[in-house]
Formats: sequence, C-alpha cells, structure tokens
Amino acid sequence: MLGKLSSFLSSNEPLPSSHTAPRRADTYVNLSKELEQAGVPTSETDCASCSNPCLEPSNGSGSINEIIYNGKSYEEYVLEKYGDLGELPKGFDTDWESDLQGSSKGGTGRVIVISTGKSDWERDHVDEKDSLAHHLNKVISSAPIPANSTETKSKSTFPFISPSQFPSPSEPLSKPIPTLPSLYSSSLISQSDDPSDQSVLVFPDWKVVHEIDNSPDGAKSLFDNQLSSELGRSGKPFEVEDEFSRRRSWVLPYRAVILLCSHKKRDKRCHIAAPLLRSALHTVLQKHGVEIDEDGSSLSHLDGPPLEEMHGSDTERESEVGKRIGEIESVQGGEGGQVGIFNINHLGGHRYAGVMLILFPSGAYISYGRVTPAEIPRVVEDTILQGKIVPGLLRNAVGVERPGVKTGKGFLSW
Repeated sequence: MLGKLSSFLSSNEPLPSSHTAPRRADTYVNLSKELEQAGVPTSETDCASCSNPCLEPSNGSGSINEIIYNGKSYEEYVLEKYGDLGELPKGFDTDWESDLQGSSKGGTGRVIVISTGKSDWERDHVDEKDSLAHHLNKVISSAPIPANSTETKSKSTFPFISPSQFPSPSEPLSKPIPTLPSLYSSSLISQSDDPSDQSVLVFPDWKVVHEIDNSPDGAKSLFDNQLSSELGRSGKPFEVEDEFSRRRSWVLPYRAVILLCSHKKRDKRCHIAAPLLRSALHTVLQKHGVEIDEDGSSLSHLDGPPLEEMHGSDTERESEVGKRIGEIESVQGGEGGQVGIFNINHLGGHRYAGVMLILFPSGAYISYGRVTPAEIPRVVEDTILQGKIVPGLLRNAVGVERPGVKTGKGFLSW
C-alpha cells in the first residue's frame, strides 16, 4: 500500500506549492486512508480539497465541502471564522519538492527543553559555554546505553510512525529506555526560586523540574535523578539530602506543548516563520477558549507536593503521576484548557519552515513541517482539539497509533 502512495507521489509532473491545491490534496487523502488503516487517527479535512472525494455524507446528502467547511472553501472558512491570519513573506523559500514524510527523526527517547529566556542561540546551542545545555549535553553524551535494552523497532507500516518507548501515564516503566534524551534550548523563562537556577521541561514524563543548578554537577544530578533510562515519569524520590536536594518537579498544567523553531543563527527562515505562526496560534487557540503560556509563568508555584516527595512503590508513584495528568483541563480533547508555546533551537529540516513539534500528555509526539499561518486552524482544530494527524504537514510521529479508536479523543487518549 505504501508503494502505491510512493508511486503516486513520484509522478513526473510536480505537485503544486499549495496545501489546498486539489492534486496535492489528493496525495494527502491517500496518505490519510493508509494512516487510518494503520491505526493512526487522521484528519479528513483534506477531503474538501480533494478532486476525488470518497467520504460519504452520513445523511446521504450534501457535499464533502458542505460537511467540513459549511459549503465554503478552506480559505473562505478561515477568513470568516478567524480573520486574516497573515502569511509567510513572498519569496519565502520552502521546499515543496522533496518528501516531507520521514524528513525528521526523533521523539522516541525523552525530549528535554531547557529554559534560557532567548529565541536565538549559538549555531549549535550546546556550544554556549556555562549554559545548562552545554553541561547536560556532556552528561548525556557520556551516558551508556543500558546493556539489557534494545531499540524498539517500528512495527508500523510507515517508517515515519514509531511506537513510544514509554508506557502510558500511570504505568510503571517495565524496561530501560534504550534511546538517550534529545536536548533543546528554549525561550522558556526559568521559574525557579533561585534566579541562578534553571527550569527544565521533560517529555513524555510531562513534568517541569525547577531549581536545577547551572553547573556540571547540577546537570549530572538532573540526569541521575530525572532522566536516567531506568526511571519512569515520577523520577527518583529524595533518599539522601545533598547540595542539589532543592531540585523539585511537578506535572505540567498544559493539555499540549507547541515548540517552534526560531533559531536564526542556523537558518533565518525559521526565525521569520516562528512569530507569524505564534500570532496565528494565539488567534485560533483563543477562539476555542484555550489559554496560552509562552513564558512559563503558569509553572510557578504549582499545586500539590513535588514528585520527589511522593512516597510508596514505583507503581504507586507512577499511578499518582497518571492521576495528576488525568486532571489537566481538556487533556483528552475539546475546547478550553491551556497550551504552552515556546521557541526552541534548530529542529532540522529548516527548508520545510515553518516547523514545529507538538507534544501531548498521552505520550504522542508530532513533528510538522511546511506549516503556514493559514494551516494553523488545522493544527489547532484537528491535532490539538481532536488528536488527529494532519497528513500534509507530517514529518514524523511517535506514540500516535490507536487501533480501533473512533472517538474524538484520537491519540489524546491512553
């Protein structure tokens, strides 16, 4: 089946440089069908642009266009509902020719996002001396892969869809994680009580860790107590007090986190695209009653005891983490709740700018490319609110397969 799609995509005639052009939409619809057969919840909105729609109206009347966009084109629908969302500058050099699907790797191990309060960094962000990214990169680079663990091979039909190596929220880790963490610097402002300490977001653990000493020893302590491959979402409880015992972590309050590449020193296209996408995200999310945190202020003084102070067995501690995640507003779909939006360093594939990562408490990880302000309604309505992949934007995804799921929760469920 994937071969048929590849054959279709490899036609000698180039596809249009527009997501809503019917011929390009045809390819998205074909991909959507195949993804759904593999158990990946997928958006059907491209059917409105497809020249050969196959989705039958449930009531036997009306066109696909009428069902999805109230009889309007996508452009008309967006303008009427959200207003002018802006556009990328004329001449913006986006690669529309090479394959977007499979152009990104990652997300199978932990994803670590460090507070720096900046939106641009050295060409390689870990080269910034005396930064936590620099110290933590050295720790991660020297960490051994567990001898008794093996890389989980994708069982999906698609090489760009991978199963998560982590259990669902509430479940304890049954075997070490074989993939080392991926490391990013971000615009997140540290919410630590000590202004010299940093805050770090850890995915898919869905937690923030405050009061991290910005030093080689602080980075080592963070890795050993929160990021080690043998540890679950709850991390390691405090057993022996030391100079780094001020470190504390809590479950994030967000229903989703969106990470936008803004790394100008790597490629100016991402730096141009990021604020335009952010503005569109504000407009569309607010229309659906979703609050936005873009500096980390919601992570200050979170409720409940820190995870390090929870007592009980690993199973009991993981269950408590899952309970807290389950209490996040709108965590399994619908309107409302809160989303964190932060700029991060180079994601790779800047020729596909705008690019973004979207992460969910369920463990789902989505990498999108060729995102324009006009595509943000699909990102919000389909992916954030319903837990469905937008096929034409997909680079890669982890932990999104939900065979048999027919509800609006999509991959938001676990």
